[in-house]
Amino acid sequence: MLLNTSKPYSKDKLLYILFVLMLFTINISAQNDTLFFDKNWKNTIKESAIYYRTKPVKIKTKNAIGYKLASTDSLYVINDYYLKNNKLQFEGYSEDNEGKYLVGKAKWYDENNKLLDSRDFNYKENNKNKFEFPKWPILYLDYKIATKNQFIAGLEFCLDCESKNKLFLGFGFGFTSYNDTYYGLPDLHLSYNTEKFLFIKSGVSDKHAYALAGATLLNVLDLGFGYSQPFNNDKIPVIKGFTFGATFRFSRNQKVYTQIRIM
Repeated sequence: MLLNTSKPYSKDKLLYILFVLMLFTINISAQNDTLFFDKNWKNTIKESAIYYRTKPVKIKTKNAIGYKLASTDSLYVINDYYLKNNKLQFEGYSEDNEGKYLVGKAKWYDENNKLLDSRDFNYKENNKNKFEFPKWPILYLDYKIATKNQFIAGLEFCLDCESKNKLFLGFGFGFTSYNDTYYGLPDLHLSYNTEKFLFIKSGVSDKHAYALAGATLLNVLDLGFGYSQPFNNDKIPVIKGFTFGATFRFSRNQKVYTQIRIM
């Protein structure tokens, strides 16, 4: 009979092996759940990455931001980090797992964990249903040209600044000239500006009505093309025909402007 001199594994050795295997499995799983990004926030491999994001998890909307949303039952927790030191770069909540539609409080940090920016993307339902003028009206400057140049300045009010698309109501006064004579030109308009950098605008004066459509640069500058129709072709000045318009907005209310996410 051959004598077996090998000793069975002890309980402690088995536990140690199981522990090592568990750590190895967790490490592989964590790597698979991590997204890596380059300096332009494009997906890349770890070797060329500047930032990384742990796998977003979903939690109840009320637990995340403290209030419910009619159309969103849960939100994704978004945490981004600097790869070189594993320090937090961004934290917030989003309707999607890519972090494009932020909800609630969001914070951005530099490489030394110093707060760079903090914003509250507030979409409370009772705010949407309650009409109120903002604390800071918007100053707008407007230039249009049809048959005549028109220069106008006035105030706009953002009727719905909580949503991604903005609705502006404006009241202003300007002037135009005809045969070396200057005429006052009141202005009343509505402008609907979308988050896709497009706008539609219609307005009236005591001389004409107009409609414009075009592109907006974050709602700071609107550039559009349209048409003007006079109320009376015999009443001077006659403002008629294809119209180009440019509108500048100045406001201390940052919700007026389209927000670009800083990652």
